[in-house]
Amino acid sequence: MRSKQSKRKTKICKICFKNIEDNSFHCLLNFETKICRDCFNKFKVEFAHFKISNKDVLSLYEYDEFMQSMLYQFKGCFDYELKDIFLEYFLYYLKIKYHNYIIVPAPSYIKSDEIRGFNHVEEIYKCLHLEMNKCIHKTMDFKQSDYHKDEREKVDKKLCIDDVNLCNKKVLIVDDVCTTGSTIKAMIKLLNSKNPKQIKVLVLSRTKEKN
Repeated sequence: MRSKQSKRKTKICKICFKNIEDNSFHCLLNFETKICRDCFNKFKVEFAHFKISNKDVLSLYEYDEFMQSMLYQFKGCFDYELKDIFLEYFLYYLKIKYHNYIIVPAPSYIKSDEIRGFNHVEEIYKCLHLEMNKCIHKTMDFKQSDYHKDEREKVDKKLCIDDVNLCNKKVLIVDDVCTTGSTIKAMIKLLNSKNPKQIKVLVLSRTKEKN
């Protein structure tokens, strides 16, 4: 009779495609490990806490060349298999920290979603297994990179919120990268109109401009 160890499938890193041979506590608990320790160590963990519109924000990583390349490979090259690599090593912590929160993802550029076949922000945070409410939308397609900093501050005029019941509920705004924070500020303003119990923000990384 085969042991449980021999029945386990060989785990391949989603980034370097090498066998994952790791006896760390994380890998012992997580049989579905997506990336090896060497690749994870290429991410510069930040765990920075700051505030936007008086709401607590947590940024997991520095926005360096490696993070930029991974997001580009995921979003720009449509590498869907990378969707779970960003949160994996913090998954248990984040599930506990944001237990019973409702995820509200930052609205995306519609045409880009249609081309790639998925919304990158939604896919990154699905692994938290929290209720997700896509209640905020862009009233027109635009990219933040197309605007100067002062124009980005007017982004609230380009967003709208559905007639949704968030009264006395805990809401978690999520995004991939925080630059000026203008989109998050606009989302907080819209969500405040629905009288939630609490609003927090989780982003993968923040740019040097924010620092």
